[in-house]
Amino acid sequence: METRHKSKTTPIKTKALAAVDFGSNTLHSTPTKLQVVLENTGDVPASFKFLFPDDLSLEMVTWAESEVDLESGLLDPCECFSIEPRSGTIQPGRQMPLIFTYSHEAEGVNKLSVLMKIKQGRELVLQMSGVSLPRGKLYPQFAHFNHTLNPTVIGSANAPIQYYELYNGNDSAMSYEVLTETLDELTRENYMCEILSCPMPMGRVQPHSVEHIPFVFAPLEAKTYAVEVKILIIGDKQYSITFFGEGVVEPTQAETLCDIPTKQPLLLSNQLAILSQEAVEFGVIPTFSLGHKIIFLNNTSDETVTFRWNTNTTPISGDMIDISPQAGTLSPKGSCLVRISVKPSAAPAILDLDVVCEITDNAKEEEFRKAVAQYKHHLEESQVNFIITEKKSTNSLDLRNTMDNWVASKSLNKYHTLPPIQALAPPPLSRPEQSPRTYTCSRGTKRGRKKEDSKVLSKPSPPELFTLHLRVTAQIKDVEDFTDGISTYNMPFSAIDVPMFNPSVRNTLKPEMMVIEGVMGNVIKSLLEDADIQDAFRNLKNEPIPYFAQLAQVEALAETSALASISLEVWLALVDIV
Repeated sequence: METRHKSKTTPIKTKALAAVDFGSNTLHSTPTKLQVVLENTGDVPASFKFLFPDDLSLEMVTWAESEVDLESGLLDPCECFSIEPRSGTIQPGRQMPLIFTYSHEAEGVNKLSVLMKIKQGRELVLQMSGVSLPRGKLYPQFAHFNHTLNPTVIGSANAPIQYYELYNGNDSAMSYEVLTETLDELTRENYMCEILSCPMPMGRVQPHSVEHIPFVFAPLEAKTYAVEVKILIIGDKQYSITFFGEGVVEPTQAETLCDIPTKQPLLLSNQLAILSQEAVEFGVIPTFSLGHKIIFLNNTSDETVTFRWNTNTTPISGDMIDISPQAGTLSPKGSCLVRISVKPSAAPAILDLDVVCEITDNAKEEEFRKAVAQYKHHLEESQVNFIITEKKSTNSLDLRNTMDNWVASKSLNKYHTLPPIQALAPPPLSRPEQSPRTYTCSRGTKRGRKKEDSKVLSKPSPPELFTLHLRVTAQIKDVEDFTDGISTYNMPFSAIDVPMFNPSVRNTLKPEMMVIEGVMGNVIKSLLEDADIQDAFRNLKNEPIPYFAQLAQVEALAETSALASISLEVWLALVDIV
């Protein structure tokens, strides 16, 4: 890319590029901000500076793709994007936060290239882009149009569910449908075996949220599959996504899904709290098992804060992730232990989810409540009270021109009876619109108007929430794939709605019942005739009470002892009979 040039030299090309994507949002909405930490890993101070196209004396390239005529010069691209600070010096081993801001003021896809220059060092071109949409316009954002699935063992009976992310960047809900024509064609080419399938081809994405579209990849051969899948946005158009999947003979070693730092390196100026880990990896866990991890939430401010975990960022996050405690309060410089759990799943899956923790400053929240109460009280008073800022007039001509004398046709006489109240008001067509029970004068001094406007309170806005994002990754595999160490996992089978085995239920035939009765009778008879079992029942009374039985309640322990004694007497009687 051409970054700068002088009058008598050739342009200099810079190959190092970095993309900064601000996403999409509604036109004229709150600016999008990205916070980046710049660290000096060298041994000498490093000075940097961000150079915009105007600073480089470059011709402006096409930076927007919309229907708006950009040649009119209504908005400079430099006004949409900003970087703070634009220059600075970082000492060795020190860090500096940078804030990238994008204002949603120009409709369309906006782009701008900025050169980051390090003194006596390298250069880096930042390609910043953002999207501003009118209200109601659909704009789906796909993670990428070439999606690579995780390798899967060929012939696997329970292939894992893998997800593809679809983001809705507008303020209205969006419906989608996965067209399965190409998937059906791939099935026919592989002897009616489903290589790639979509269990839920239709869905709805809420505003400013992510939807995980499930796909199941079950290869038959050890090769790389490629299929083009079309996703139809209802009310918009179709988008083509190419899926790549590799079939392997033996399971590959589990790779680390978290490729981001697990801890925040630098605190922000307005940060209220910090997580001990920003990415939690559960690794590989069997189906029908629980996974637990613990992290700490620390209050970094000098004020009391309230936190609340939001696990409903996506439907799958609420179904698979459980956090305890869900909400709470942290004292200044205090901390809280948080337990992250992955709920049991009946089907193998690969999870990469995002959970949000919302932090609120209690002091600012209390100020907001007081401001709201004062604002409501002011509104109630404005509906009853009124202020007349008009000077008293002694001229009869001015008196007839006032609002209260529009209906009067003759000069006012102090001995005449006052007209009805309704007659004092002007006709509806000529009367100016006013709020109920509020009275103002049509004329007044400028000083009176300024004094009245200064008393009008604006509606208070709630304090901004500080959000912390926690990334949760896990690989859920079939329980049959685990041969060793299965006892180390907590497997609450009673909590699973879907049974592990689903045998067919039918009525037993009479010959089968005779066989079952004969087998069970021989088993019980052989147990009763066994000498070791007989001695064990005779010596049962002499055994000490187990430790765990001593922890039971007295009533429950008495009932258990009575039942045990009865059962023992029955068994001893059977032994004596034998």
